[in-house]
Amino acid sequence: MTLFDQLADIDARPEPHSRLTTADLWTDPHVSERMLANHLDPDVDAASNRAAYIEEAVAWMAARFGAGPGRSVLDLGCGPGLYTNRLAAAGAEVVGVDLAPRSIEHARGHAHEQGLSTRHLCADYLELDLGERFDLVVMVMRDYCALAPADRARLLRVVRAHLADGGAFCFDVDSAAAFDTVTEQRTFAPDLMGGFWSPDPYYGFWSTLRYEAERVSLDRYDIVDPGGRRTFYNWITYFTPEELARELAGSGLVLDEVLGDLTGHPPQEHDPSFAVVARPA
Repeated sequence: MTLFDQLADIDARPEPHSRLTTADLWTDPHVSERMLANHLDPDVDAASNRAAYIEEAVAWMAARFGAGPGRSVLDLGCGPGLYTNRLAAAGAEVVGVDLAPRSIEHARGHAHEQGLSTRHLCADYLELDLGERFDLVVMVMRDYCALAPADRARLLRVVRAHLADGGAFCFDVDSAAAFDTVTEQRTFAPDLMGGFWSPDPYYGFWSTLRYEAERVSLDRYDIVDPGGRRTFYNWITYFTPEELARELAGSGLVLDEVLGDLTGHPPQEHDPSFAVVARPA
């Protein structure tokens, strides 16, 4: 492939969700290390919410859902255990699931240090089958929006299979209002994002694309280093509560409550995200 052909491919506009690299993003040794560092920085919102928000969210979940002694919680996409270990410290029986080995290792180590009984599983939550039911299932940091439509349906089936009668599924999403702020752009830079993508010198191409009909955006990163070229795709779908309610209904869940965020604040019209509580139909 000539250089022109490679640049044309980098500039191409793929069909929504036609190329998926989620596993690559979370299992690449260097990228996952940088992602973990962002997770653990209490003052950065890049991979996890800020520490103050997490504390408030856990306090709200514990109060709203009785997530304490005698209650069970399943955290899908738990990362390094920022929510799981706090909920376990509040007395709940907690299981966290994440695809990233480095994050799970950190979560297990922190739980051990704190004497917590949290179970952290390195697994794909889309294929989860624990044979257990939970009083509360949570998914934070708008992970739902990164999934392709078919994978969102798979996720909701997993949630329904693991949700106890009378239980709740609580998660947040990017709102339709946030899509209005997305601007298409293309950026090229040596060592794009300060060495985030490779320990070796590299050239990075970053494209942000809008898909109006689907209300989807794509951040595409093409990384060229001495080992060759790699591409990472970060898809985001933006929702209204009505659209989310229809997706939930297709998997035997009903939207019970719309919130401004996972701290329980009321929603505002132009919020960039919102949270919902869903229950078995």
